[in-house]
Amino acid sequence: MKRKIKNVLGFFIILAVVITLAGFNIASANTDINELNIQIKEKQKKLDELKEQSNHYLDNINEKQQETVSLQNQLSILENKIAKTEIDILTTEAEIDKTGLEIKDVEIQIGNRAVDIEKKDSELEELIRLLHKSDQKGILEILLVNDSLSNFFDQIKYTESLQSDLQNSLISVKSFKKQLEEKKDTLNKKKEELNSLKIKAEQQKVGLEEELETKQYLIEETKNSEEKFYNLYWQTKQEQQNAGADIYSLERQARKKLEELENKAKENADTEEEKEEFIPLTDATLMWPVKDLSRGISAYFHDPTYPFRYLFEHPGIDVRAYQGTNLYSAGDGYIITAKDNGYGYSYIAIMHANGLSTVYGHVSKILVQVDQYVAKGQLIGQSGGMPGTLGAGNLSTGPHLHFEVRLNGIPVNPLDYLPRMGF
Repeated sequence: MKRKIKNVLGFFIILAVVITLAGFNIASANTDINELNIQIKEKQKKLDELKEQSNHYLDNINEKQQETVSLQNQLSILENKIAKTEIDILTTEAEIDKTGLEIKDVEIQIGNRAVDIEKKDSELEELIRLLHKSDQKGILEILLVNDSLSNFFDQIKYTESLQSDLQNSLISVKSFKKQLEEKKDTLNKKKEELNSLKIKAEQQKVGLEEELETKQYLIEETKNSEEKFYNLYWQTKQEQQNAGADIYSLERQARKKLEELENKAKENADTEEEKEEFIPLTDATLMWPVKDLSRGISAYFHDPTYPFRYLFEHPGIDVRAYQGTNLYSAGDGYIITAKDNGYGYSYIAIMHANGLSTVYGHVSKILVQVDQYVAKGQLIGQSGGMPGTLGAGNLSTGPHLHFEVRLNGIPVNPLDYLPRMGF
């Protein structure tokens, strides 16, 4: 009996030491968490300051966009956009730092939960061992090794206590494991958020370079002359109006021609040759016209921050793409027009099913011709947009693809018809 009491006392002494050591580790971890929380709060304060500065530049841009279009006005808008983008880059970098600190915080908490689980596992193992020893003894044996009935009942109470402790430990371990799983989910989400922020930062840096190039190009093209800017302004406006009217008119003609072909195919579907010549349009789903979307979008549909918004409402989206990037048909369709304007604004338009059509602007190389049938994903040309190059046109803001989606000839938001971007 004395030996048994010594064993039990030894177990609880060891357990007390383990708990004490774990307490030191947890205390140390809690200190690290407190320091991290202080740093996270400091980063949040910096973020709030940066966002306030960004909003200040945005207000300046909105104010300037309400003024009469002039060279100085456009340069002022670009300068404020550049300043805003620089602040936005700093904001994203601060968000990256803050998220990194939050990841460390979660990792420490995960470590704490793992220590807790390990400790509880050890307790469970010892409790099960002791309970097993107790269960191995019958009532007669217990009576024989105990000097009195009082000791016998103490032994029974001790066994019941062990069972109760075992149940509580099982509940505790399950709780810790659930907390650990939740913390791991939080950590994975934070890591995904961090990756998205890093991509965002790279896109913002590319955007800043393009804004600086646009400003430099505008200065060089106009030689700081309001008269030269005025001429470029109206040339660009006329260029876009002509392209829009051209596409609208040619699409109506193409739709009419397609309808006639469909009717003819129904009436005279006797020969295999006639069937091969005509391919009906049935699939109206669209894909992205460039394969690499990692550089993001530089201007959106009817974008209020578009540099030349007062020339015309931006009727599509500008997808960042290196000069000479391959362009693919967004869907099955027929080529409405493939306009090569030399160093002017060159474009391709494709007619699809259900009244949809797509336009690809600032094209440096055209690989299709009018009335040609193209399948979804088929190569149709190469992107351009670099100022002063083939297909770029006047006042191009740098290498990119201007992409439009039209419904019954009217431009609509392309993002409503394209698959969701992966960033």
